[in-house]
Amino acid sequence: MKQLIILLFALFSLSAGAQDLPKYRHQIFIGIGTGAYRPWFGHEEPGMYDLSKNIYEENSHDSPVLNLGYLYQPTSHWAFGGNLGLVGWHQKMKYIDSGATYDKKGETVLSAMFSTRYYWRTKDVVRTYSGAGLGLSYIWEEKYEPWADTQKVMVAGQLTFLGIEVGKGHLVGFAELGWGIKGWLHGGIGYRF
Repeated sequence: MKQLIILLFALFSLSAGAQDLPKYRHQIFIGIGTGAYRPWFGHEEPGMYDLSKNIYEENSHDSPVLNLGYLYQPTSHWAFGGNLGLVGWHQKMKYIDSGATYDKKGETVLSAMFSTRYYWRTKDVVRTYSGAGLGLSYIWEEKYEPWADTQKVMVAGQLTFLGIEVGKGHLVGFAELGWGIKGWLHGGIGYRF
């Protein structure tokens, strides 16, 4: 009798757990986002005056953030994975007296992060989620004055406040609102299998 109870409990546990499994457990995705990554790194704000050099630093120009990632979804609510990101920016300086402009510096950032998602709505066509990621960024900084390049490694992170994933079959589209290395707005396509 004891063995029968254990067997029934095990079968019930397996069937209850099977209902929590998603239809597709793996996803690869590619995305593009805004280039607002600098708040994580504490860079100086563009648009600053340096009166000792008689120059004005103009606003920087960011390239879009490109991301490639993978997610594994062991339950219908949780997904874990990682992503690689690439972004760059450059800044110009202008002499106050003459008005001449020259490139000051630029950065290229390659980041790798572990990430997690929690799906709030897990319906088949439209799913909503929040997430977080933490990893490292390799930063190559090119300086035009004093003509010295530097490399450094810093912490990279991303908080996704709201994400929406739409798709019924293998192909899905997504859009995210967040803060960090992926930028404020991030979107793309994914393939689930």
